[in-house]
Amino acid sequence: MPIKIKLAFFCYGFNVVGLFLFGLIYTFSNEFLPFHSEAIQASWESLDQSTQVLYLGMMKTEGAGFLSAAVAIGILMSIPFKKGETWSYWAMTVIGLVENVPGLIGAYNTSQATPASSPWQLSLLGIILLIVGLILSLNNNAKITCRNQVTAGSRQT
Repeated sequence: MPIKIKLAFFCYGFNVVGLFLFGLIYTFSNEFLPFHSEAIQASWESLDQSTQVLYLGMMKTEGAGFLSAAVAIGILMSIPFKKGETWSYWAMTVIGLVENVPGLIGAYNTSQATPASSPWQLSLLGIILLIVGLILSLNNNAKITCRNQVTAGSRQT
């Protein structure tokens, strides 16, 4: 595997691991996370039951999105990416961006509007790595395509 593809694989793989871990945390938490408490300036125990149910429902929904994106990108990495299928580079990037961009916006806005230190930087890192992974993958594929065209052209003469 060429070095650019190995680096792209790492970039996409980082997203799979991060999305999967956050998906597990959000899906299986029994209460909101510390930065949620900081944002609303209240402890979990101080919330009434209906508010707790609402928070957990939103967290589990977000967790399901994280897990879905991680599984989808992981499957694409395992089969079409390894075969060098260009469409998979775009698909993995779009899936990751669809999950990371809204998360970044929400976490950043929370950090700006409340005393909470929401982990928006992780979403930003994921987005950057997705774009780097796409560029590396496409750049590697362009070189292979040019090389194959040159080889095919020399065989015809």
